[in-house]
Amino acid sequence: MDEMSFLQRIPLFSDLHREQLQPLARALEQRAYGKGDIILHQGAPGDSLYIIVSGRVRIYTLTADGHELSVGIYDQGDFFGEMALLSGAPRSAYVEALQPIQVLMLHRQAFHRHLLSNPLAAVHIIETLSQRLRRATRSAEALATLNVSQRIARRLLELVERYGVVQEEGVLIDLDLSQEAIASLVGTTRESANRALSGMREQGIVQVERVRIRVLCPDKLEEMS
Repeated sequence: MDEMSFLQRIPLFSDLHREQLQPLARALEQRAYGKGDIILHQGAPGDSLYIIVSGRVRIYTLTADGHELSVGIYDQGDFFGEMALLSGAPRSAYVEALQPIQVLMLHRQAFHRHLLSNPLAAVHIIETLSQRLRRATRSAEALATLNVSQRIARRLLELVERYGVVQEEGVLIDLDLSQEAIASLVGTTRESANRALSGMREQGIVQVERVRIRVLCPDKLEEMS
């Protein structure tokens, strides 16, 4: 794999010249994980940043009562694991491979050296973390103020925007979304998520086929959210 060419396609590094990227590319390690593998464990020490070459991961935490709360879904070009490197604190979440995945791993010392020598990279890190913080804030507000159906409607619209595939009969969300996965994405129980999805299905807003969801009426989801 040509690490240099790949890095230049990622917004985090796209402003850097090849000469600036060479030390970084030499420091990268390639790793591969299978579907369902836990790449990072919440509470574990953190000494590496991960850049996704191919595949998709889910970031989630465990609530006090043991329920999973999904923070986000990342795929090619995204990165994760940076919080532990920047703060020195233990890992703040679990990372699960949703499909076979290849990553480039950058250890703490090389990561810090790269940020110190390339201010633009530090700026991109700050911008990305700010965007993620905004999303986390919106999710927290939704958990506090919206009912389960509204939260699911809002999350489905977000997934349509990123993973939607327009088809003749609607927009298919190109992700495996079981009832457990939906519940985790909106911070509720499987039973509550099932009831809300059943209501949407009866109204002709969505179509649920095993672990795939097709949105039939985006406008009605907008109204619900």
